[in-house]
Amino acid sequence: MQDSSPVTVENIWMPTWKPVEPHFDISNLKPVTGRPKIQVYLKQLWQRRYFIIAESKAKAFQSSRNMILGHAWLILSPLLDAIVYGVVFGYLLKTSKGVDHFIPFLFIGVTYFSFVTRPLMGGVGLIRGNRNVIKAFAFPRASLVISNSIRDFIDSLPVIVMSLVVVVFLPQGTGRPYLTWLLFPIVYLLLFVFGLGLCFFSAWATSIIPDLRTIFTFFTRFWFYISGVFFSVSRFKEHPEIIAVMESNPAYLILDMIRDVLIYNRVPSVYHWTFLTICSFGTLVISFILFWSREVHYAKG
Repeated sequence: MQDSSPVTVENIWMPTWKPVEPHFDISNLKPVTGRPKIQVYLKQLWQRRYFIIAESKAKAFQSSRNMILGHAWLILSPLLDAIVYGVVFGYLLKTSKGVDHFIPFLFIGVTYFSFVTRPLMGGVGLIRGNRNVIKAFAFPRASLVISNSIRDFIDSLPVIVMSLVVVVFLPQGTGRPYLTWLLFPIVYLLLFVFGLGLCFFSAWATSIIPDLRTIFTFFTRFWFYISGVFFSVSRFKEHPEIIAVMESNPAYLILDMIRDVLIYNRVPSVYHWTFLTICSFGTLVISFILFWSREVHYAKG
C-alpha cells in the first residue's frame, strides 16, 4: 500500500554536512607600505645585495646605448666639456695662470665634479619614477638608491681610466704615474660614500617636495663655480677667509685631494683626510636615516 502522505520540505532528506570555508594562511603576509626597524632594514638590504648589484650592471651604460658612437660618448663627453671650459676659462679668462699641469688639472676638475653631483641629481625623482614597482612589491626602498649609485660608479670606470691617461700623456701631463696613485682608491671611496649620501638626501627631499628638482639644478650649477673646478685656490692667498670657506666645501676637497695624489705627487694633509671622512660618512648616515624615516610613505601618492 503506497504512502499517500503529502511531500513536504521536512520529508525531503537534506545533507548534514556544511560547506567548508576556504582557509588562507596570511600570517606571513606583510604590508607593502610597512617600515621595519632600522637594524631589520639594514639586514633586508644585505639579503638583497646580489639583486642590487645585478640590477646596477643591467642598467649601466644605458645613456649611450641608442647613440651611433655608443659607449664612446662616455669618454668623449668629459673630453668635450674639458675643452670648452679650457677655452673659456683657461684661455680667455686666464684662470690657467699660475696653475701647473693645467690641462690634467682642468680635466680632473670637470670629470670628478660630475661624479660628485651625478648621484645628487640621480636621486631627484627616483621614488616617483619607480612608484609602480614600489606599490607592487615589498622591499627596502633604499635598494633603489644604492643600485642607482653603483650604476653611476660602473658608468664612471671608463672615464676614470681616461683621466689617468690624460694625467700622464696629454700636454702638460706628468709623464709618469706616482706612488701617491695608490691613495686614489681611498679618495674615490670617500667620493662614492659622499655621493651615496647625496643620492639618499635628494631622493628623500624630492619625494616630499617635487619642486626641489629645480632648486637642486641651480644649486649644482652654483656649486660648480665655487669648487675650484677650473681655478686654483692659491689665487686667494691674500684672503685666508676665502681659502677657509673653500676648504670646508667637500667637493673642493675631493678635487684637491685627487689632484694631489694623481698630478702633484703629494699626500693630502691629515686635516683633509679627517674632514672629508667625517663629511662623507656623516652625510651618508644622516641622509640614510632621513630616507628610512619616510619608508612608509613611498608607496603612497
